[in-house]
Amino acid sequence: MVRTHGMGLLAEMFDFAEGEEVEARAWLDEVRLTRMLEASGVNGGASYEVIDGAPRYLNLLEAENVHVFYGEEFASLMDSDDMRFPVAPTTHIRLVCAQVYPGLPARQPDFPSVDAAGLGPVIQFGRINVPEENLGDFNGWYSCDRGPLCEKVPGVRRMRRYNTVEGPRLMIVLYEMEDESVRETPEWKHMNASEWTARVRSYYQQEPGSPGVYKRRGYAR
Repeated sequence: MVRTHGMGLLAEMFDFAEGEEVEARAWLDEVRLTRMLEASGVNGGASYEVIDGAPRYLNLLEAENVHVFYGEEFASLMDSDDMRFPVAPTTHIRLVCAQVYPGLPARQPDFPSVDAAGLGPVIQFGRINVPEENLGDFNGWYSCDRGPLCEKVPGVRRMRRYNTVEGPRLMIVLYEMEDESVRETPEWKHMNASEWTARVRSYYQQEPGSPGVYKRRGYAR
């Protein structure tokens, strides 16, 4: 069976009080993520813990489209008693996102089946505020500069960009990588050193803790 990634993404980000993290982490993996993966139209998901950035915990859920997250089945699931938090998070960010930039499957021979693979072992998850007047330049940057350079970075599985349809109005950027060392390669550093990148960084702002780098903890499919 070929896995498809879909155009919808649900990102949930959490922090928990010290002393409650073990219970919360087990519940996020074994109950919350597992139950959500059972819903129709959901293609896959994974749980992550931060390496660099914030919040500490991140669950990602991929679906055919964003409508899955607003359908009767998914809404009923989220309202069920067993989806109630056993301990209250100190941070809970929920972002429903629609893909606006293609997945850029890696062209390197190391990952011939990346389209069918699950979410990457390491990800970089960016939450970016872009002024309305700069959206044209920002979109052009990703299409003509950032994307083509990213394709050349060894160890990058894919890069996708989203608009939020629930949560703060943000540009969401998801990079999937084989391991943490990808961000130390000359190609990654070259991607971040272009003139267009410098211009874009002069006007956009990252959300607190963004971009977060996360390592996969639990993987269901």
